[in-house]
Amino acid sequence: MPKIKSAVSRYHIIDACLNNNLRPYPTLEDLARECSERIREGISTSTIEKDIRQMKLNYPNGYDAPIEYSKINKGYFYAEQGFSIADLQLSDEEWDGLRYAANLLHQYSNVTLFKDFKQAIDKINTRFNLLIDLEDEDFDRYIQFETGIATNGYNWISKILPAVKNRWIVNIRYENIYKKEVKEYSVYPKLLKEHRNRWYLIGWVADREDYLTFALDRIQEVATIKNVQRHRLDFNADNFLQYSIGIMEGDGKAEKVVLQIEDPYHKLIQLEPLHHSQKIVTHTPKSIKIEVYVHVNPELYNRILSMGHFCKVIQPAKLKNQIKDSLLKTIAQYK
Repeated sequence: MPKIKSAVSRYHIIDACLNNNLRPYPTLEDLARECSERIREGISTSTIEKDIRQMKLNYPNGYDAPIEYSKINKGYFYAEQGFSIADLQLSDEEWDGLRYAANLLHQYSNVTLFKDFKQAIDKINTRFNLLIDLEDEDFDRYIQFETGIATNGYNWISKILPAVKNRWIVNIRYENIYKKEVKEYSVYPKLLKEHRNRWYLIGWVADREDYLTFALDRIQEVATIKNVQRHRLDFNADNFLQYSIGIMEGDGKAEKVVLQIEDPYHKLIQLEPLHHSQKIVTHTPKSIKIEVYVHVNPELYNRILSMGHFCKVIQPAKLKNQIKDSLLKTIAQYK
């Protein structure tokens, strides 16, 4: 166990002993024995003396713990009744969960808007000694969080979020990599959404009379127009993407897509469904036929193509022809 973690564990054990009304006024020997048994390593009385001195220090170095020694009872006690360093009564598993959450939030510490996360984490870390050491190499040895390779577009979040909250218009200059064009849009922003370590803006575009999705890393410029817009009651963040695979809503209405998937992907697609509407139509030991009710969008194409010859589109015919055309173009590159 790392030294700092062992020390904090002892602090909490000492705190628990000092709050144990059934065994009041524990001695140094009592505290050393209790720590040794719980941590499962030998703890000396001199170490306990150092721990008590550390606990009595002011924040951020200690806990301001009012620990005193009773000459009459020949043991230690809290001079302030009801004091405890563990204001948050959490289990070891819950403390670990809090540490993991802090490390997860830290991946956004380079986003200007989210820098307050780090300040909040630092305060919690100081107050409760959570052992949050984001430079600790040991942490990555047993748990790792997914992090984006690039953070392009993160800088727009601090401009766009106030517009979403205050119902302002944002004028953006945006590059559409599929149509290979750069256009300007006047957007009534409704939602910022993170998907696979990239951020997206969903907003109403009056010129198109529709909601569009913009990837923040393709936005070139943002200007805010602080005119409050009327609420659009037709937008619901919870169901806007209910028929989408991924972040893109697709063109037109949702439709039934039928796929024939062969072994071994037929097992994987059951473990990780394409969409919450997925239904198994037929099932054999070597294949399944599934139906999903979704928008046909580029992310659906990519999921189908990623399965190669193990996946066959049964319907709709338009999607079947699009996949076929893509595969023929791919094959042509290897002739």
